[in-house]
Amino acid sequence: MLTGIIADDNEIERLYFCKLLEETNEVKILAEAQDGLTVLDLVTRLRPDIAFLDIEMPGPNGLEVAREILTLAPETLIVFFTAYRDFAVEAFALNSVDYLLKPFDAFRVRKTVAKVQEKLAAREVIKKPGGGRLDKLAIRNKGRIFLINLDEIIFIEKSGKNTTIIHTARKDFHTPQTIAELEQQLARHSFFQRVHKSYLINLNMVESISPFGGNSFIVKFSGCKKDAIISRGNIDLVKKHLKIS
Repeated sequence: MLTGIIADDNEIERLYFCKLLEETNEVKILAEAQDGLTVLDLVTRLRPDIAFLDIEMPGPNGLEVAREILTLAPETLIVFFTAYRDFAVEAFALNSVDYLLKPFDAFRVRKTVAKVQEKLAAREVIKKPGGGRLDKLAIRNKGRIFLINLDEIIFIEKSGKNTTIIHTARKDFHTPQTIAELEQQLARHSFFQRVHKSYLINLNMVESISPFGGNSFIVKFSGCKKDAIISRGNIDLVKKHLKIS
């Protein structure tokens, strides 16, 4: 069963949506929230499969909360529900699974739950015929799907508004998928870490880390002439994973 949290400052509408979700027998609501700060706390502690977010609520609004979730818990999927059509483009730019317009009914909610299930199934690690795991990252580009062995990936880089580059020793792969979307695919693999808004690195490939200016660090990798950047706010996390005191 899927796990979720739901956030809406309107109690009546929140309870109604909660009821529709639970009637699907596919979603267990772990907690409810009335404001953005509470949502961020719940996501951090509970790590739900889905965060159902109203857009207009006290504190950081639903869109701002979704941006934070992409960093705090990239494995948590986002579904927006709102009375406003105006935010749909921005919502989908944040990789939301669905955008429900109030009022909605049980049939529409079941469609949303099905979309979430499809998204989670697509994220699952590809299985070998014998039941083992093939650890690969699936990316798409120009109508084709490429499967990249995880142990080949050196780092992933955001390049401009619409391109992400996956750097490997043999070649670079380009995809229109966002770095946040790829981070979701890699969320179960602790050796991949988001270290900067534009960089996600394979810690197993790190060769050296050096200070760069006053607020960041340069990472050099084995088998790669290109570098990545670690922001100062993420350096302690990297040191912890690399067991550097």
